[in-house]
Amino acid sequence: MSYAALTSAEWNAMSDDAAHRVAAGIADRHGLTLRGLAVRAGAGWSHRQARFDRDGTRFALVPGGRPTLGYDGSRFRPDAAQAADYAESADEYGLPPVHEFVDAMTSPERVVEMPAMLVAVDAFDPCGMPLAPDDPRVREVAASAEPGVGGMRRVGPDGGLHVEFDRAGRVTRARLIRRVSYDEAMAGLARLDLRTTTPDEWEWACGAGATTLFRWGDHHPADGYPFDHRTGPHREENRWGLAIGQDPYRHEATTERTVVCGGDGGGATCGGSGFFLGWLTLATAYRDDDFGRWLASDDGYADEVLTRPVVELR
Repeated sequence: MSYAALTSAEWNAMSDDAAHRVAAGIADRHGLTLRGLAVRAGAGWSHRQARFDRDGTRFALVPGGRPTLGYDGSRFRPDAAQAADYAESADEYGLPPVHEFVDAMTSPERVVEMPAMLVAVDAFDPCGMPLAPDDPRVREVAASAEPGVGGMRRVGPDGGLHVEFDRAGRVTRARLIRRVSYDEAMAGLARLDLRTTTPDEWEWACGAGATTLFRWGDHHPADGYPFDHRTGPHREENRWGLAIGQDPYRHEATTERTVVCGGDGGGATCGGSGFFLGWLTLATAYRDDDFGRWLASDDGYADEVLTRPVVELR
């Protein structure tokens, strides 16, 4: 049996026993540990999830199929808050009507053949070593944080210690950074017998078949940027069980060097471009071509190269 041929419809139609046999077979063939199966349901949908582990990295089964990817901006119907917010941004920056802008900032609709694969639950950062909030180096930085102000501080040689805070002063993330290039990041994955996603695979992994602008729908909270909301639909795992498309500062590299997905490096948020523009960067099909080309150029700079490791199924 070729597990790569497993479609989403076939996977969800299986009995529990049959699904467990398939998942166990995948684990055995690819040297992983099966961590369990579960069924997750939402409004009008239900999906069976399978979780695996490989040397501490969590993977989820993303079945294949023949999905339609991309987004047609003419279908977008902004709610009142989105329309008003975009109108302000358009007036300030000279932007076209919202449907044209959304269409320009998302990949075109297309039908693709997608094999089943295992995709890492979390993005993998070969540039940084995570640190616990109680690490002495992190605690020293946290002690000097200004109350009521969230964000990030870079300290140490070359700003190599990154500590992020929420507005309550709690440490949400801390890392020691070792800068690596795109080529180094891809080579690091290859040494682990992994690779990152193609742009099409990233969209399929993120959207999980959703036809809406975002993987959870067409709308978003109207009172802040994604970074301001520590809970909400963007912070929840998607149908496959992936933590993906959650923070525009954490854009992910793909196999195409100039195509990044899942964010814009925080440009829209940091620049105060407007809430709708900030949230749009989390759209499943979001594309910032200028940002991607800049990152791939000699002038481009990134202190992390986030990847989404893939195990190809046989």
